[in-house]
Amino acid sequence: MGCGVVGFCGSCLRLLGLIRDLFFSDPLVHVYLFYDIAYEVGRVDVWFKVCGNSIRAYLLTWKGPSVCGIHIWGDGEDLIKYLKPCNRSVIHLYSEGLIESVMSKLSSEGFKCELKYFYTMEVNESNFKPFKPELARRLGIGDLSQFLKIKEVQGRSVSTDVANELLSKLRYYGVFVDSELVSFACAYLRTPVIWVVGDVFTHPDYRGRGFGKVVASAITRDAVLSGAKSILHVEVGNEVAIRLYEKLGYVIKRKYPWIFVSKG
Repeated sequence: MGCGVVGFCGSCLRLLGLIRDLFFSDPLVHVYLFYDIAYEVGRVDVWFKVCGNSIRAYLLTWKGPSVCGIHIWGDGEDLIKYLKPCNRSVIHLYSEGLIESVMSKLSSEGFKCELKYFYTMEVNESNFKPFKPELARRLGIGDLSQFLKIKEVQGRSVSTDVANELLSKLRYYGVFVDSELVSFACAYLRTPVIWVVGDVFTHPDYRGRGFGKVVASAITRDAVLSGAKSILHVEVGNEVAIRLYEKLGYVIKRKYPWIFVSKG
């Protein structure tokens, strides 16, 4: 195969500059856009509404191995026509004004929709209150069999290939009891200014012993020591989880509607 010379066009550079400016204007909101464009470009589709020198709206779709993550931000009513969810998708809306239009479109296409509300919680280094992070250790490929086993208990069983990718690419911490992995948490997005913590799970037989707090503390410690803020999402009404994160120093910053979508 021959070689060629390809230039990076000015319009592309301009759009990248607008994405950068938007991210730094509010990293807590736009971290998914920034991260996916920088690190996951092969898995994303993005539609932008650009007016003058600013992005007024975008529709971002990240295509995961089992679920799609979709974000619709800004004055995005005229972008909804580009919405193409997977059979299982989670749509993050940043405006309640879009709920009716999005759900109407999806329902007309045979999708089932469930609306829930989630808080975004945040902590920084000065507010972080660690809880025994030393009891957790970083997970790696050597923990693959244990990871696959507890993922089945979680109800999110994954293939060996996907598990390998998760453990290689993401930053997971786990707690072990008698050599059995019983609790884990990860950072699934990492930028210089924001880490997103999630996938916090403890085996039902080991709950009530503080293990969830330990693994969340371990990954949060890494985030804030890097100089970033750590954020996570928790469903409104999940008081147990909210209290757990508050004890680590997290505070509620935003509340957003999410739409859980499935086909058939």
